[in-house]
Amino acid sequence: MEVAQYFGKAVARLKARGLGDVSRYSLHVIKERAYASAIDLAFGGKMCRTNLDERIYNNGRHTMVHTDYHVLRDIFARVPISPDDVLVDVGCGEGRVINFWLSQGLKNPIVGLEVVEAVAERARKRYRKYPNVSIVTGDAVANLPRNGTLFFLYNPFGEEVVAQFEKAIRPLNTRIVFHQNNYMEPFGSGVWSVEPLDSQGTVYKFKAALISKRGMTL
Repeated sequence: MEVAQYFGKAVARLKARGLGDVSRYSLHVIKERAYASAIDLAFGGKMCRTNLDERIYNNGRHTMVHTDYHVLRDIFARVPISPDDVLVDVGCGEGRVINFWLSQGLKNPIVGLEVVEAVAERARKRYRKYPNVSIVTGDAVANLPRNGTLFFLYNPFGEEVVAQFEKAIRPLNTRIVFHQNNYMEPFGSGVWSVEPLDSQGTVYKFKAALISKRGMTL
């Protein structure tokens, strides 16, 4: 199914952009898949997979899809992480973002929030060798780490839950990286400053934003 989807995208891209663009895109996909496999295995002990099972991801929580490493590299090249930051991956799934942070040599406290108990438990076992990584099982809004200073979201919620999340995180002096930020209305008040972090690459495109408290300094 996945191969068929990529083939369909390649054909559509070929018609729209020509052979040169498709060749560059195909090379990019091959290289990034090899890179992703290597990093996933090196730091998480397994390859991160997609899980679109809506029987376990429901009540406004979106199914498990992992951010690509090239997107994370692009984003965090523009979002500084200080040694004092406490990093929180909201909806960590099997750990792609955690793998990326570890691959960058970061020793910061890292918290992964995962609502599905079985997924969280498997991640907890895989990362037990990293003393700076902890996995929290449960609803992200109810279990929001109060000491978190940089939160990463990859479209984990529907619109209603994003509003609940914004209300919960508003008292904290924190930054939020929101990848595939489809529901930005709750961050439109005067409390927040929003900086677009859309893709800089010419081969791929994504939408993201850095959301900070107004007047906040690093």
